[in-house]
Amino acid sequence: MPAWTCPDCGRIFNRANTKHSCGTGDRAAMLAGKAPWLVALYEELERAARADGDIEVVAKDRYALFRTTRIFADVVFMKDALRLALQLDRVIDDPIFFKTVQDERGRVQQVAKLRDASDLETIGPYLREAYRFACK
Repeated sequence: MPAWTCPDCGRIFNRANTKHSCGTGDRAAMLAGKAPWLVALYEELERAARADGDIEVVAKDRYALFRTTRIFADVVFMKDALRLALQLDRVIDDPIFFKTVQDERGRVQQVAKLRDASDLETIGPYLREAYRFACK
């Protein structure tokens, strides 16, 4: 159950008085100047993330955060790929992930580089899992 709603931006948080930046940034500015194939891949990724439920996308410079009441995915535009970091509650042994970080509370961040539709298809179930974990 949500504990607090920011009186300025209306965003809902699990903890009261959570430090944050109000607003969701400028999606068009984030996409401007990027390679068209990367923009298309990002748009498919965002569409996949939205398919599972109501999310908010925060767009800044060269990155986007996908969140419910907390962030479940972090996307960074690189020259040759989208770097996707998923917030999960378990380690996943899949070669799509090139980096795994686990904190003392057992939360796991797994990082992949997405270059094409095949990578997006592979990451789909893990993106849904990250969304469900964020909704807990």
